[in-house]
Amino acid sequence: MKSAPPLLLAALLLTAACAPKITTHGNMLPKHQIEQVKVQESGREDVQRLWGPPTATAAMDNKIWYYIGETDSQKGIFEHEVERRQTIKVVFDEQDRVAEVTTVDPKLGHDVKIVSRKTPSAGKEYTVAQQFIGNLGKFNKAAK
Repeated sequence: MKSAPPLLLAALLLTAACAPKITTHGNMLPKHQIEQVKVQESGREDVQRLWGPPTATAAMDNKIWYYIGETDSQKGIFEHEVERRQTIKVVFDEQDRVAEVTTVDPKLGHDVKIVSRKTPSAGKEYTVAQQFIGNLGKFNKAAK
């Protein structure tokens, strides 16, 4: 009967390890919050007050804001999976009024592959032994 608590504890730990870890990154705006911004009525300040600062702005045009969010889940040590991705594009007119609010299709997004190339540089790479031998006598020269 004494082995029941350790077995129960082990079972609890194993089931807890299988529960997915869900994380949210960026701005995941609910539908009712998106509907609060009205085209031709809401201004730049209204959007920022309701939704917060934009996740990104267009590189060449500060009249386009993007609100980007993503919900991921990860089970144990396995790779995370994207559960939901949301990108909302807000375009402002010349009077800083909202001209357009669109939801970008999540299928257009993709993960960016990280490149492991190195930029070549001038010089030579030395091993630890080469560095050690090259420095022998360099710093302890006798005074003349």
